[in-house]
Amino acid sequence: MASSTDTRTLSVEVRKLRKKLRQIDNLNRLDRPLLPEEEEKVARTGSIRSLLREKLKEFASLEQSELSSSQLDRTGSEEGGDTTQESWHLVENGQREQTVDDEPLANSDEMKRPYNEEVEEQQIVFTPEGDAGGEKSQAGNDDAAKDGTTPPKVPRREEEESKKRAGQGEASTSNPETAQPSKGKSKGKKKAPESNEGDSWARTKFTVQDLEGHNDIIYAVSCDGSRLLTGSRDTMVKYWDLDKGTELRSLGGHSGTVTSVILLSTEESTQLASQFDVPANDRIAVTGSKDCHIKVWSLETGQAVHSVYTYNPVECLGYISDRALIVSGSDGGKVELWDMKTGSSVFSTLGHDDAVTCIQVSGTSVYTASSDGIIKLWQLRDNSLHPTFVSENISSTSSSHLLARRHVRSLAVHGETIYYGDDGLNVKALDWKKALVHKLKNHLGDFGSTDAMCSTKDLLICAGYDLDNGCGFLNFWSLPEEVYLATLNDQDISRIVTMDHTQTKEGALRVVTGGQELRVWDRIPKKRYSPQDAVPTEFNFSFSVKAQDSDADSDTTDMSDSEGGGADERGGRRWSQGSGGSTKASWSSWCTLV
Repeated sequence: MASSTDTRTLSVEVRKLRKKLRQIDNLNRLDRPLLPEEEEKVARTGSIRSLLREKLKEFASLEQSELSSSQLDRTGSEEGGDTTQESWHLVENGQREQTVDDEPLANSDEMKRPYNEEVEEQQIVFTPEGDAGGEKSQAGNDDAAKDGTTPPKVPRREEEESKKRAGQGEASTSNPETAQPSKGKSKGKKKAPESNEGDSWARTKFTVQDLEGHNDIIYAVSCDGSRLLTGSRDTMVKYWDLDKGTELRSLGGHSGTVTSVILLSTEESTQLASQFDVPANDRIAVTGSKDCHIKVWSLETGQAVHSVYTYNPVECLGYISDRALIVSGSDGGKVELWDMKTGSSVFSTLGHDDAVTCIQVSGTSVYTASSDGIIKLWQLRDNSLHPTFVSENISSTSSSHLLARRHVRSLAVHGETIYYGDDGLNVKALDWKKALVHKLKNHLGDFGSTDAMCSTKDLLICAGYDLDNGCGFLNFWSLPEEVYLATLNDQDISRIVTMDHTQTKEGALRVVTGGQELRVWDRIPKKRYSPQDAVPTEFNFSFSVKAQDSDADSDTTDMSDSEGGGADERGGRRWSQGSGGSTKASWSSWCTLV
């Protein structure tokens, strides 16, 4: 019989392996040549992941043995009249320990759940039975795969828990297609849509197309219908026909990583064509790079019609269509406005104390985010940006404590809500008018970082990453209800670091993701034939459970900076070995772990 000591020892070993994988992530994001000892660490990625899988299997076996023993002991205690109850407590340092006559006992959820982030700061009591079905890695887990297929019904265990919650007056968080209305009152919670949206997503399939042409990581994508613009660490900008899957143009001119690209719509391009002396049917594009340049391109001729030197590496771009203004964010925190027609600077301010990582534009409202964790809302007036909101004192909807600031990696806006991804397991939803945040669960393991997201008029799409297996995935929520709909994962994509969306000729959703792979995901209309290699969506009940709020720092704070190699720098190196031991390019993100 396994002892609690064996389980705890194995738990520590698993954490160490995961920490090594995260340190390797940091090394691959450095914008400098790696040292020989750092190259050696990166080369061990495949062997570390293999060892981690073995340890997880061993841990699962030990956990099952302990669970069986615990059930036998409980049965004996009940027959003997012993009413001692087991309970799980969360202590201040984020570790779980079971108190039965002051004897600790480990549980697999210590590895499956975040151990230092995204849980209630106050002590919470878990029963072993209620916690035993804990969160699983998104990919590579057989049980998760079974639960993640497209069942029309919620698994029995979750269904029973949903009934219990309904009896207590809580809103059900199960699959929208099977959720039953709660009899109790649900104060302050959004109702699930009454349509069959959940049912339609449970039966959804996507075609998958890979586009090949870049020689390094794709950091930026921008799509419009059948056209796609991409930027890469190979310094190239490429223009694609998505319907044919072919490259139309390859634009050279940048000498550093292309960090941001914007493909103007046909209407926007037509309005500017006369200013640039290009054909009326030309498409105009804007690109930014770490070489400190912003370039405006004619995609018909392949020539740059404007090239502006900004004196700072460009990290992200936005476009205010009504005023033909480019918004840029630099690695030094500058937020600037540029006249698209003349290429001249019209406004500049030090908007953030650290690198500007994201820019979103909605009308004349500009949203910026930084690696220091601050989000700002600006209003455009007289060709100047005026800050109207700064996220310095935001708090959780379930706590009066201020939220910890983490490196913001992705941003999306829908109505009055700002959605952002950072170095945490959850996606944050910020009501900027109330300075309140609630969370959507986006990862199920110990590690989480939402590097990319985008929103449509009725969907929020967020990228996730399974550290244990090195696989990326996409989660879908309905908007504005924020109901989890499905997960898209073909088990063959690495970390997703950028994404954009558009529609196909049939009006179906099209998502383009970039990273190590440049991939196009087209949703198949209901009545259209699905090819044999189409990828179905999955429903993972764990994502539909309300995310726990916490004011504690992210578990990334226990990372060793010495081994991380200065992870504040953006960019990265190539992987010298993947999880399968093959040599291939790195998937490294355009942002880095703090």
